[in-house]
Amino acid sequence: MGFPLPLWPTAFILPLALCFYYFLLAGGRTFEFDEGDEGPAMLAQFSFAATGMGGTLVLGLGGGSVPPWHALGGGVLMACAIALYEWARHTIWNRGFHIAWTGEVPDALCEKGPYRFIRHPLYTSYGLAFAAQLVALPSLWTIAIFLFNAGLYTHAAFDDERSLARSALAGDYAGYKRRTGMFLPRLSARGTSRRGG
Repeated sequence: MGFPLPLWPTAFILPLALCFYYFLLAGGRTFEFDEGDEGPAMLAQFSFAATGMGGTLVLGLGGGSVPPWHALGGGVLMACAIALYEWARHTIWNRGFHIAWTGEVPDALCEKGPYRFIRHPLYTSYGLAFAAQLVALPSLWTIAIFLFNAGLYTHAAFDDERSLARSALAGDYAGYKRRTGMFLPRLSARGTSRRGG
């Protein structure tokens, strides 16, 4: 017979871990997936399932207590991550967005929703999710997980931009880049696009 898990931090850690699983499930219903995309898909699965969900469960349930202020900070960041993810995901619904690292680009630029302010709101949401894990469970392990995933999704963003720069959307995308921030909104008023897309 196994030992019962304590109510706290289990009541916080399990939902936090399931948020990473949600990114996997929702992404599977959002992005285009073609034959040959298995490698990029496996990299995303490793990120969310192993370092996100698995890391949260192992470090959270095996590490003892989670101080309330850490839980609050992590919970707020994760709520922001999910909200931004859903806003971006519903904005690009049925617009032909592909999973990362495939070299595929959509048929047209999207400058609606969060894409009006930043070029990569999905990657920003992933960064917020791993920041939530780091705030909730601060350790050398979660620092390493955060840095790994920040590097991974920054690479994905640059790869997306290289693909767009070689596509028929290159001219429009160059102008869009001048108006928007990569992961955070530009501070100047000129950084905001007024066009719909």
